Amino acid sequence: MTDWVTIRNLKKRNPELGTRAIARILKVSRNTVKRALAQEVYTGYERVSRNNEELSRFSEFVKESYLVKKQKVSVIISNLRSKGFKGSESSVYRYINSNFKMINDTTRSFQRYETSPGEQILV
Repeated sequence: MTDWVTIRNLKKRNPELGTRAIARILKVSRNTVKRALAQEVYTGYERVSRNNEELSRFSEFVKESYLVKKQKVSVIISNLRSKGFKGSESSVYRYINSNFKMINDTTRSFQRYETSPGEQILV
């Protein structure tokens, strides 16, 4: 974002500057400068999220283990390994966070209880 803004501002202030000069000043590629000058609006990078396709075979098992049995994710991963899952641990965490975290997200709230000095000893 900062490169895009800087490139646009340099070109606006000095219209005679070419892409090579701007690239040399900012120490970026000429293609980066060309792309920034061609874009009217900054389009940031968005990573495409995708789930592990091998994990989709075990989706019912993961759902039952996490929501019904309330198992920890590390236990679910070890059970998946025994069933033949060869994917990474992070893919399982990502799958659970994207599919089940909102369902099982019960926020705990605690209310602070203050006692006067010495009162708690007397009880």
